[in-house]
Amino acid sequence: MADPTGITAALPRSLLHLRFLIDNDAAPDIVLFRDPAMRAPLDAAFPGRTLDLGREQLPGRTPASLLAARRANRAYYPHVRALIEQAGIRRLILFLEGEPLERFLLTLPTIDRVELWEDGLSHYVDLTDPLWYAARGAVQAAAGFYARSILHRRIDRSRVLVRDRFAARNLRLLPPPPPAGHRAELLLIGSPLVEDRLIARPRFVRGLASVAAASPWPVRYLPHPREDRTRLATDLAPLAQVIVEPDAAGLMTHAARYGYAAYAAAVSTGLLDLDRADRSLFIPALFGLNGMARTLRQWEANPVRVVETGEELQSVLMALEPSTPA
Repeated sequence: MADPTGITAALPRSLLHLRFLIDNDAAPDIVLFRDPAMRAPLDAAFPGRTLDLGREQLPGRTPASLLAARRANRAYYPHVRALIEQAGIRRLILFLEGEPLERFLLTLPTIDRVELWEDGLSHYVDLTDPLWYAARGAVQAAAGFYARSILHRRIDRSRVLVRDRFAARNLRLLPPPPPAGHRAELLLIGSPLVEDRLIARPRFVRGLASVAAASPWPVRYLPHPREDRTRLATDLAPLAQVIVEPDAAGLMTHAARYGYAAYAAAVSTGLLDLDRADRSLFIPALFGLNGMARTLRQWEANPVRVVETGEELQSVLMALEPSTPA
């Protein structure tokens, strides 16, 4: 995407986005970031090319903190605009389309071209209720975030070049290397369902219990980085068949260390990234997320089977050979 007539910048928000840039041989002149946790991996991948945009200020629980956030955020967006203009950025690679910062960047008159690259599952399907998303946007607007179209999830994609793996098929992501070892277990990939208030803790525990009851093998739970480990330890304590995986290096690194008899998740982009669809299952309905199950079933390009009940999960798992490395 390099262009002698202008500077190209990318705004990766996660390690998945960084992998997309690397695996697709992207060579942005500048790599933007807003979260401090992204600084080290971006500096390692693109030394000397990172630019810190800072981020919006979140309000606390008091009226005074809300007013302080509004004041800070009113100043934030002009600050970002100045950074973009001073850097001479003309072309952008974005990964998120519904966030205030990305929407603001799309309005800058100095930006000539934008590419929207896949962000995982949320790029293809709307997994959360529109009212939930609109309520989130209303809170952001009250805190002074960039408010244009803040209640809407999608941008006008006809105005950007869309790149992804399963719809446009003009993006690639390299799978993890073959695993060094094998475990005759079910790897359950965690999601912050409780932390994001999508389900309550008792419903989460019942979902785990139903998975454990259906699995012919021990269940190993790989927590999501945003899941509360203390909360998890309490919730999983009564479930002897569920093991919390202590490896904190991330799914792709872990998948290169161990293969599993099967992989499952209530909802996780990780199942797509593994590229082990023949042994992978989406199981949102087991956690009471029937709307997500319906959405994933209706996604025609979905390479991963969607399982609805504990009985169906048990039947599918029993048909798999546990000793075959995956």
